[in-house]
Amino acid sequence: MVWFRADRAQDRACAERLSLLGRRMAGAQGVEARSGWRDEPGYRTWLETYEPLGAGGCDAFIGALQAAAKELGLDALAMGGRHVEVFEWSA
Repeated sequence: MVWFRADRAQDRACAERLSLLGRRMAGAQGVEARSGWRDEPGYRTWLETYEPLGAGGCDAFIGALQAAAKELGLDALAMGGRHVEVFEWSA
């Protein structure tokens, strides 16, 4: 999952670019992309998830995701950067 904070004035730009990013990753990587947000005083925290990722393919996926996000301008919208979190799931 990935999370980042953005100025509320950028809500529409974030939503549009996350939608594009999700479609791009779904087409190129075969994952289901979802995004959502939580409003906080002075900013909005955005969350992205991507599933399923095959065993051993996480590093390549993260590299492709980071490159696509940068190309779409999400890095520029993120206050303090985009934060990647990787979890192992249990049954």
